[in-house]
Amino acid sequence: MKKLLIVSIVAGIVMVLSIGGGSAFAAGTGTSLKTGAFGFNVGYGNSVFGDTGVITILGKYFLASDLALTAGLGLQGSTGDVDANFFSISAGVRKYLKIDDFAPFLEGRFTYATEKFTGAAGNVHQDAFDVSAVFGAEYFLHKQFSIEGSIGFGIGSVDDKNTNQDYTYFGTRTVGVSANFYF
Repeated sequence: MKKLLIVSIVAGIVMVLSIGGGSAFAAGTGTSLKTGAFGFNVGYGNSVFGDTGVITILGKYFLASDLALTAGLGLQGSTGDVDANFFSISAGVRKYLKIDDFAPFLEGRFTYATEKFTGAAGNVHQDAFDVSAVFGAEYFLHKQFSIEGSIGFGIGSVDDKNTNQDYTYFGTRTVGVSANFYF
């Protein structure tokens, strides 16, 4: 009980310092949002199919301090009661509205995704082409490290290989939470 109390207090102090003092950690150091810089993003979110738990890896190259090209991969796999595989590849352009400790952005993204799974409910194999608009923000805890959250909406076309049917969708999605590393 005593150890749990100490751990809770330490965790609370760390949270207060990182939330309340996060700007102080980054203050004076600036950000790494500069022309010619590279960024690496690792995140956790959902797919164009609505699956949760997709791990995304995204690279960024800055054409200007407030404009970056993005390219990424999304992966998910599972075995057991349901054997599932998800893979996506994406490319886009991100425009930062402000390049400060708190850096909101808009992003246009094109994604190709494929999903296959086999389980008690049957087999699914579908491919999607998705165009989405994303709004989010990065918060710099250090010049070369930020956390990011984003949401978006998209329109896409899905080809269901099992039913030989195509359908179009439009809707909102939670894109996810991620960490950014700059060098």
